[in-house]
Amino acid sequence: MYTLGINAVYHDPAACLIADGVLVAAAEEERFTHVKHGKRPIPFSTYELPYHAIDFCLRQAGITLRDVDHFAYSYDPWLLLPEQYRTNATITLPLEPSAHPTPAEWESAWDPLFVSSIVNAPRQLTGGWPLHLQPRFHGVRSAEVIPRWHFVEHHIAHAASAFHVSPFSEAAVMTIDGRGERASTSYNLGSGNQLERLGQVNMPHSLGILYERITEHLGFLHSSDEYKVMALASFGAPRYLDIFRAIVRLGANGQYTVQPANWTELFGPQRLKGGPLEQYHYDIARSLQAVLEETVLELSHWLHTATGSENLPGWWRCAQLRDECAAARPQSIQAHLGAAGR
Repeated sequence: MYTLGINAVYHDPAACLIADGVLVAAAEEERFTHVKHGKRPIPFSTYELPYHAIDFCLRQAGITLRDVDHFAYSYDPWLLLPEQYRTNATITLPLEPSAHPTPAEWESAWDPLFVSSIVNAPRQLTGGWPLHLQPRFHGVRSAEVIPRWHFVEHHIAHAASAFHVSPFSEAAVMTIDGRGERASTSYNLGSGNQLERLGQVNMPHSLGILYERITEHLGFLHSSDEYKVMALASFGAPRYLDIFRAIVRLGANGQYTVQPANWTELFGPQRLKGGPLEQYHYDIARSLQAVLEETVLELSHWLHTATGSENLPGWWRCAQLRDECAAARPQSIQAHLGAAGR
């Protein structure tokens, strides 16, 4: 049995092929198109599928699209749809979405286009492939694909990719990213081939989106250049810990909130791309990184307590660092990581 996995909603579109539970091939689209991150993660790029990566996977197995038994797409649009649209398949999309007020039931004026692109992914797969990839796509109708198509919740896809390839038959699993459908952070307990959802943090509260916003303020491309901010942090001092601790507020049971902030008022004008890097830019990055690390360690501590699972990689070292940092504030957690040789 062949299962084709497809990631296409945001950045880094990719595909993988599983044959009877064994990985046959996996590839990211950028390896073939040479477009960094495959595409920009904007609503009107959602329809783009990783055709070249899919073709590569099919070619490695010596099969065509018709031979695939199941299609697993790493996003479930029905979780994003407002309740009133789940039984009514009609949505309204203005010609210029951003020129109109966003309807109360949507987060963004572009959401109807975004969701529609995802719902129609099976049709796009069978009708939108590049002509030079014809041999492995030709002749398959959407009516054949749709019954075999599975929309998988984004955070379940993340959790499964971590747990099911781990050496553990039981483990606590934490997913933190920009966002899925509604969740930005989720907690699961993996056992056997099952994942039990223990809780989640929903949008608009997101550590990943916070990191994206600071990436943008520091003059880099969000959803792309966050690694540069991580690098900047190593040159800075944690001078803005109080600001970021006031923005990221931990709650009970793995919950947290991220308060809205005006970065220009807090840190001055946004740095332009290619502009000079001042010491305070490094210090912003260092302070953000430190508070992110503090927060993730606290969330890990809660998850360990909630699950009782010992299978949280690096947990005991993280617990030790957490206790050291709690005792040493306002000294940065980064200093402890450095002292530990991490």
